[in-house]
Amino acid sequence: MENADHLSLSWVKGYTTQNVLFVNNNTICYPCGNYLIFMDIDTRKETVLQCERGSIGAFTTNNAREIVAFAEQRLKPLIYLYTFPELSKTAVLMDGAELEYTLLEFSYSGYYFASFSSIPEFSLTIWNWKTSVRLCSESVMGMQANVLSFNPMNQLQLCLASQDCLFIWNIERSDDFHILKRVNVKLPAEDGSVAVPEDVWVGSDCNSLTYYGPRMLLSAQAGLVGKMADTFVPRDLRKPQVQPVSVCWTPSSDLYVGCKKGHLLLVDAELHKAVVLAAPSLEQLNPDIITTNQAPSKISLSVYPMLKLCTVNTMALSTKGLFTAGMDGTLYCIKVKPHIVEMEECWSTGKPIRNITFSADYKLLLIATDEGSVHIYDPSWQNNVITLLDLHSEDYVFAGLLGTGKQYCVSARVLGIVQVWSIVDGKNISTLALPVKITVIACCPSSSNVALGTETGSICYINMVTVEKPHLVFQVHLHNVPIQCLQYDNGGQFLVAGCSDGHTFVMNAKPSKNFKVLGYTELKGEVLGLSLPFDSLKRTVNCLMLICQAGEDKAYGGTQLTKFELPAVLTAAASSAVNYHGKMNDAAIQKQNCQMELPLTSAVLDIDQNVYGYSNLTRSIHKYKIAEGKSNDTFELLPQSQVEGQQLGPGLLCLSADQQCLASVAKDGFIQLRDANTMAMYFETQVHSYQSGGVKSIVFSLSSQIVLTTGVHDGTLVCLTARHRDMAGEVVLDRTRSLIEFLDQSCAAEDKVLIVKEQRSESYTSKDKLDTTGDDSNIISGTATRSGVSINSHSSQSSISSVRSSWGKMDSRRSPKTILEPTWLEMKMAEAIEKDNHKNAEATAKLRKGIKKLRGTIKKMMIENESVPEIERLDQYEFNLDLKEQKRLHAEGEEKVAKVRETIEMENLANQYLRDVIKRECWDMMAVKGRTLEAFYSGLAVTNYPMRERSNKELELLGQIKRQRTTELADLKARKDIVETPLKKDEKEDEEAEDEDSREEESTALKGSLTSLYTVVNHYLYKQLDLHTKDEKINQIILLEITAERYLTPEQKRKLEEEFKIEQLQLLAAKADNWRERALKDMMGGVLEVKKSDILKMEIPVPPFMDKPEYEWNEEQLKQAKEFALKEQELNEEKDKYRKTLESEMKKIQGTIAETTNNFDETMNKLFDRKVRTEMIIYQEELKICNLVFSLRIEEELQNRDAQLNYLLSEQKNCTVQREHMVHESKVMVDRYRETYDDLVAEDRLLDRGFRKEFFDVHATVVDQLYKLYKRRPKVQMKRIQVAAASPFGDRLHSASEGHTQLVAAMEELDSPRNAYEGLEPALWNRLIEIRQMKIKSEHQIKLKAVTLAEMHTFLQQRIEEVEKSVQLANSFTLDLSNLRETKSQFQLNLMVQLVLKQGQVEVVSSDFIPDYSNSILLHKGVVEDLNSTIQSLGERKVASMVECKDFKKGIVQLEWEYEKMLMQMDDLHQRIRDILKLRITKQAQMYLRETNYEARVNAHIMGMERSVDGQLKFHSKVIGQKDDRVKDLERQITQLKQELREMDRQLKEQHISVSETQNVHEMTTMAQSSQDARARFKDLVQHNKLMELSRAQAEDIAILRKELERQRMRTFPVLTETEQDDYN
Repeated sequence: MENADHLSLSWVKGYTTQNVLFVNNNTICYPCGNYLIFMDIDTRKETVLQCERGSIGAFTTNNAREIVAFAEQRLKPLIYLYTFPELSKTAVLMDGAELEYTLLEFSYSGYYFASFSSIPEFSLTIWNWKTSVRLCSESVMGMQANVLSFNPMNQLQLCLASQDCLFIWNIERSDDFHILKRVNVKLPAEDGSVAVPEDVWVGSDCNSLTYYGPRMLLSAQAGLVGKMADTFVPRDLRKPQVQPVSVCWTPSSDLYVGCKKGHLLLVDAELHKAVVLAAPSLEQLNPDIITTNQAPSKISLSVYPMLKLCTVNTMALSTKGLFTAGMDGTLYCIKVKPHIVEMEECWSTGKPIRNITFSADYKLLLIATDEGSVHIYDPSWQNNVITLLDLHSEDYVFAGLLGTGKQYCVSARVLGIVQVWSIVDGKNISTLALPVKITVIACCPSSSNVALGTETGSICYINMVTVEKPHLVFQVHLHNVPIQCLQYDNGGQFLVAGCSDGHTFVMNAKPSKNFKVLGYTELKGEVLGLSLPFDSLKRTVNCLMLICQAGEDKAYGGTQLTKFELPAVLTAAASSAVNYHGKMNDAAIQKQNCQMELPLTSAVLDIDQNVYGYSNLTRSIHKYKIAEGKSNDTFELLPQSQVEGQQLGPGLLCLSADQQCLASVAKDGFIQLRDANTMAMYFETQVHSYQSGGVKSIVFSLSSQIVLTTGVHDGTLVCLTARHRDMAGEVVLDRTRSLIEFLDQSCAAEDKVLIVKEQRSESYTSKDKLDTTGDDSNIISGTATRSGVSINSHSSQSSISSVRSSWGKMDSRRSPKTILEPTWLEMKMAEAIEKDNHKNAEATAKLRKGIKKLRGTIKKMMIENESVPEIERLDQYEFNLDLKEQKRLHAEGEEKVAKVRETIEMENLANQYLRDVIKRECWDMMAVKGRTLEAFYSGLAVTNYPMRERSNKELELLGQIKRQRTTELADLKARKDIVETPLKKDEKEDEEAEDEDSREEESTALKGSLTSLYTVVNHYLYKQLDLHTKDEKINQIILLEITAERYLTPEQKRKLEEEFKIEQLQLLAAKADNWRERALKDMMGGVLEVKKSDILKMEIPVPPFMDKPEYEWNEEQLKQAKEFALKEQELNEEKDKYRKTLESEMKKIQGTIAETTNNFDETMNKLFDRKVRTEMIIYQEELKICNLVFSLRIEEELQNRDAQLNYLLSEQKNCTVQREHMVHESKVMVDRYRETYDDLVAEDRLLDRGFRKEFFDVHATVVDQLYKLYKRRPKVQMKRIQVAAASPFGDRLHSASEGHTQLVAAMEELDSPRNAYEGLEPALWNRLIEIRQMKIKSEHQIKLKAVTLAEMHTFLQQRIEEVEKSVQLANSFTLDLSNLRETKSQFQLNLMVQLVLKQGQVEVVSSDFIPDYSNSILLHKGVVEDLNSTIQSLGERKVASMVECKDFKKGIVQLEWEYEKMLMQMDDLHQRIRDILKLRITKQAQMYLRETNYEARVNAHIMGMERSVDGQLKFHSKVIGQKDDRVKDLERQITQLKQELREMDRQLKEQHISVSETQNVHEMTTMAQSSQDARARFKDLVQHNKLMELSRAQAEDIAILRKELERQRMRTFPVLTETEQDDYN
């Protein structure tokens, strides 16, 4: 069978996740699922190319040659190349990747093609697409490349970039052999600095040996050896670098690089260095600066700080400038001129722009957005932007056929986008945007409306009577859970909605019935599928639902089927099938269940009671027959047949309206069509890809001629035209025709109702407008309202974007009103409760009265209970009459208590385990337990040192090291005895004395600690100056960590032994039997006499008569009372004496205790001081260990670096061998090719020499003329590629083969017989043409060979240079290795020694905490003491001389003081004389002396002055009034001037426009002038500027001279030193 006979592709709609590109000047191309869609810009006509196998992955185009290339998405994918518009396969590229191609790119000239594959090879491959040959490949492991671009000016250079790195690749070739060479461009950090500091890779040979040892690489410090060592950079040293996302080549082969955060870089073609041209500010890069109140930096990060922030996610270059765009949806144009940089905002779409690209003629700019729109931008147009596509980019939910499926279909997307398409050509008729999340869609066959199920449990009805303007007419909120399934029956009578919790609602599908909700039924589980077969003859609807019960895996499907019938009476106004709760009666709808053993993922029911199911477990399709069950509420399935289905489940089944065709789809993307009766498959095709999830939905038209499918995640809607063979009989065809006629009539009638509803809704929009701003809509019963946003296919989509943005805020900004809105089910429940309450109102009232009376009785009983005795009192809970509730509460309380108890027990268990672990680790395993002594008053506390018991392994290692050290010490002593000569007796005594003097210093200073002062001796320790090897340092660390024994003298040992013996005797004596103490204890309680302390316990008994009144006593009783008083007084006196004695004893004891505690505290102070000194000694030893560990670490770093250098040296040697082998092979290839070239040249020369032999039968004169014609060639000028003036890359020459083609075409004209001279025979002319063509062919081959030979020579020279570089690198590694080993030997000899010096022996300037010894030297103290004595003697002499000088200078100073005193006295006398001579009597003084009433004269003068002041004030107020009038006049003038200025501004704008136009014309005219004129004008301009600067400098000099002249003139003016005082008038 042939697929074309049964199902053909009609059209495909969808949007790509990749770039949209030009395939020629008038056609764009983009992939969509398994298809490539081509659209003509002028006619909007679309052409579809389907991928042969799998979906389309990476793709690219060559718009100059009109070729498109794409890669498959499958294992070992192929790359296909097709020509346009023929859509003929040009080439197939194989074996370039194992899993996936991510990037494809054509070279701008030639036949090079590049591809980049991802996991596992990460390889860049270069192909010759003309011959389908892979030329070379290079792997870049781990690179997630996102940009691949060829250099338009150099087909042998391309750029490959990811968000982490940027590589420039050069293709080097030698004949047919090609290799790739990579250049890594270092990217800067986001702040413009270097991303990785240069000192990270500083080696040991870069600096001398420092105080702490050699400075090593960080990789050596990290212990890395191998490839990672060369690229290792610690995280704390890394700076966030820019992330390239787009590149654009320049005519100078430089590279613009756009980065993710807005950085614009320029990469130099020769230096391969990146320069930041523009960058966002630090505040935009780090928003935390603003929040942390940090001052923003004013340092510019870019070369062009005047550039505003623009997005550079995609770029395109033309002669007008660099066009950029990105996530902000704005198209920018950056114009870089010699002295200025401008940026222009060309156009804004309001959506994130994915890519921009120019056509081949650089006239049109294509703009593609992420949200599914494609625009064409042309600066020359008046309306410079047109919209080609606006398809949206979300996934499809479902697609259905409107009405009977003759003209239109409807699709819905997840985010609320509803679109209407033409079935004929796939044209987008209109788009409706709703602020809801759509889960399912259903098209009504009996009217022009569409039902949408939402995530919030609502159903929205869309009026499609006018498909150009669809709108929302009705919305009902059914339930608070998502609508899972929604379907109309084929007769358009009912609409059934299934929710995820099992609630299934049945609605009237008729708009004339206001889409009434008829009722609901409950199912036990989640609804997975729904089938509603409609019997057109019986006009009945059966409903089959697939249920996934609780506990079942939804991925494998459901095991329960529920079937019920929807009777006609259900649509009646008052149906008995539905109770007042809204729930349908199971018996009335004949609800039945069936439990299956095999789970199904999809199930459909036909009108003949056959069930078709798809099982994901068996990957098969089953056909069952429904039979009666064992009870009325069950049914059974009888297996009929089973066939194999798709291999990738879960599958979905769909039955055609004529019940004859069964379609199955699954994740594999294939459609299988089967005969519903025989289950035989007669057609299979792939419409979607399994990589994107396969097929999501499929639907048949009523005529079964149209099939619509949608993909899961590819965003593709496919329309197929079915031409399957005629399997239906006449009865079936008649039934289908009658059904369509019935539905057409119903649709016409119902559409009129929808039109009326629309008119009513328009009149009541302000009152009944549907609230679509919330998460769901209001419940409106019987009232149609209009809402939503309706857009035709050619209108702007800004409103859709606004609706989408408002939808995005719904979840976070849901209003309380929307949340509290009741659903239809809740309203029905409320109505039912209200009816029940009204029906049972009387009984309820009686019960309430009885309960009220009972409550009063119980309250009385509780009050009485409070007054009874506690033993008879009842508990509070015993008055609870609801025993069941009481038990429940008690059980809940017990359960909570049990949970809390279990939690506490688990916490206690965990704490006990933690306690046991801590006890075991910190107490039980300690050989020396931790103890603490605390002082009584000083607050000091001294702890001991808890120590673990050494393991056998540690003791064995320690013993081994001790034995080793014993051997070494014995060997050292033996060698010392052998080498040293015996000394004389006197010399030996002197040497022993010197050794004794220096022994103390050696034990303290050279050992580096004060252990010797505390008699702690370890003879096994190495001397600090002897630690050179690694083993010695390790042994020293182990020996320092052991516990050393305290050294005791023989006398101390004897004393300790005696004390121990005495202590043992005392213990034995204490344990012996003492019969005296035992007898005393047995007979007298251990006491020989009564203690005085018993006196305090003695009491004199009171006579019993003393309780009576005193007047009733007799004489005897009085006498007894006196005796009692006397005895009581004596006893009290004795008690007082004893009390005073006890107090004095207590004071003595307290004094003794205080003295003892003070002594104890003093001992504690001494012990604390000793503990401090012990800690100091321990820290000194730990410092030794730290120094040794640090030196071991340095040695390890040296070993790591040594291993790394050896690795690099071996790698470089291997590379050198490979390169030398390549050089040898290249030389062989060049020699062979040169031989071929020489042979070809020799053959060409033979052709010249053999010319006359070819015409041996012709006269010599004729041969000479023929030879001239033989040498004649047409003058062919190499044609250049015709490109528009907007192309920034200029004209590009054709290749050599194309030049030869032009030459051959010109030779055809030259070979014409009219070019032969007169009289030449045609036979000779033909012979000449044949020989000349052979000559031309030979010359062309020689040219090609010469060019190839030159390239081979260049290739060979490059390989030789690489070999030389490899040798140099190997030599440098060898030198580094030798330097490293020398450094290592120096480090082993240059030891770090710890010294302990006394106070006064350190003469270093102390810093804040630790002195700096880097510039210090160590000297013997004798040198310092001699120097100090010399300084002291010289100082004494200096002091004596200074005292003598001081006395002499003291006399001089005294004489100078007396001299100055006399001078000052002389000045005072001269001043007095001057004052007497200048003393004058003024008129004021004379008047004061002459006038008798001087005060009256002064008052009169004051009054005159006041009158003059008043006059001046009046004059001033008059002047102020005049000034105010003047100000008002000036304000009026200012107002007039402002109006004039506004008019001038308007005229100025017009003048600016005209000037700009004139300037543009001038620029266009001046561009054609020669460079010499421009250079001359530039020289004139420079000369003019120089003259202007010279004149400005001369003017400044003149001004300075004038000021100096004025100053000199003022110096000559007379100055009066004394002036007379003005007389007082």
